[in-house]
Amino acid sequence: MAIAWLFCLVGCEPALEHLPEQQLMDKAQQGHGAAAVLLAKKRQQQGDIPAALNWYQKALDAGLTHELAALLALKQRQDGFLATASYLEHRLQQQQSVNAAEADLATDYGLWHYVQSPAKVASNSDSSCSLTLQPVVQSKAGSRQLQLLQQQWQQDPQLSSLAVCFLPEKRMNSTDLQCSYQAGQRIQCQYQVLTPDVAKGGFSQLLVVAGEGTANYNNGIVQLAESSSFEVFRHEFAHILGFMDEYSLSTEVAQTECRSDKIRPNLLTDKTQLDIYLQHWQLEKHDVQLQPVESCDNAGVQAYAPVSNLSFMRSHEAQVPDLYIKLMQKVLAKPELIMPVQYFYAYLARQEQDWYHWRLLMDQAAKQGYPDALHSLQEASAIPTAP
Repeated sequence: MAIAWLFCLVGCEPALEHLPEQQLMDKAQQGHGAAAVLLAKKRQQQGDIPAALNWYQKALDAGLTHELAALLALKQRQDGFLATASYLEHRLQQQQSVNAAEADLATDYGLWHYVQSPAKVASNSDSSCSLTLQPVVQSKAGSRQLQLLQQQWQQDPQLSSLAVCFLPEKRMNSTDLQCSYQAGQRIQCQYQVLTPDVAKGGFSQLLVVAGEGTANYNNGIVQLAESSSFEVFRHEFAHILGFMDEYSLSTEVAQTECRSDKIRPNLLTDKTQLDIYLQHWQLEKHDVQLQPVESCDNAGVQAYAPVSNLSFMRSHEAQVPDLYIKLMQKVLAKPELIMPVQYFYAYLARQEQDWYHWRLLMDQAAKQGYPDALHSLQEASAIPTAP
């Protein structure tokens, strides 16, 4: 007993959680990792996020690397996803090695060069594909969501019947692609970093599953959030094929799109042109039941959808009318008329006066038979050059 009592006299100390605040801080400042963690959790409970981050950082500096996930989660809450990804990239770059847990966190934040690339799989883009999409992800969450969306596509009896193919996903570092995470705002990314991949061709549309905010389609790029549902995906996909929203368009878009010279699959802007619409899509009158929709209200035009029931172009959760699948198949029968993303990237290259990439990209668009690309190349070849 005397020996045990002597040991306690020289070796025992109050548990950390019972130490006065100042002693706890002194220990943490001296490199005591557990004390720093305790302070971090206390500050987090008090709502003092900057102080909590400071103590978590001291715990990491003391060697408690298992606290990295807690720090990252807190930092993302304060500074956002991209700032946290940048912090993690900088930290990992300073280390001589990266352990398995850190590599897993790296993929959470879209730092793919710390993990082994997936094995190459055969492309399902072949002659039976009228339209080929190149998926792009910037984090593990985006990759998981993409897989789910593709599974749901294959299980959907309507959409899986379309001649549409998906290439293997392209993983981009989040610090390069930099897709935004702003709820209620359209997702924006640094799409120019994809120029080399777009210039190689092999697909006509990009499917980017990255970031958070409002999904959208623009110039050959389907932009989905990492939480986008299958219903949102199929709605945005339909835009590739020229389908218009059946709810009120913005004034700018309505003034551009709600002209009687445009023949859209699911929109008529002039009832008197029904015969032209039917002839263009090779439909019979009994195939169509005109229904007023709000698409062109901001242009002062009454628009009509060709179906009487609520469709997925008005409400994401609504059904895809059989007529719309029929119309999609008709659009896909002439894929050369669908604007390829290469044409848009050629436009961006032209703005930068990057004529090398303009030519590469325009050639790729022309190979797909896109008329405007063929015309642009013919015009370019007709310009005389100095001897």
